[in-house]
Amino acid sequence: MKITKQFRFEAAHRLPYHDGRCRREHGHSYLLELTFEGPVRAVDPNDPQSGFVVDFGRIKQIVQPELIDRYLDHHDLNQTVPEIPYTSAEHLAAWIVGWCMRHVDGQPGIGAARVHSARLWETISALAEADRNDAIALGYAPPTP
Repeated sequence: MKITKQFRFEAAHRLPYHDGRCRREHGHSYLLELTFEGPVRAVDPNDPQSGFVVDFGRIKQIVQPELIDRYLDHHDLNQTVPEIPYTSAEHLAAWIVGWCMRHVDGQPGIGAARVHSARLWETISALAEADRNDAIALGYAPPTP
């Protein structure tokens, strides 16, 4: 089963090789949708994590301070995410999936759930979606068995 948690953040960036306005520094009000996949844990009155793929609150406990606040919200993405060669929505979405593969998958309270994909809305009408294979292909995550 899949579940999705949304996050919002404001950030600036520039695309120096773009032939249009995005070449200049500018900002976006981003919407990030992180999707996780895994089995629904059996309902158990002694397990507060039962009945979920993963608790939405647990995802927020990790992602908000460690990813959104540290690297994305109210930052210049060209400076805070230096391992991305180009801060396009495509690269950012793949980098976010790779970050989740390294920092969320397998953490306490996450159980068997794993990040499936990230949908990053740059504007209300434009988004990029990346999955685990994209993160690996672009070098933001190591190959998984």
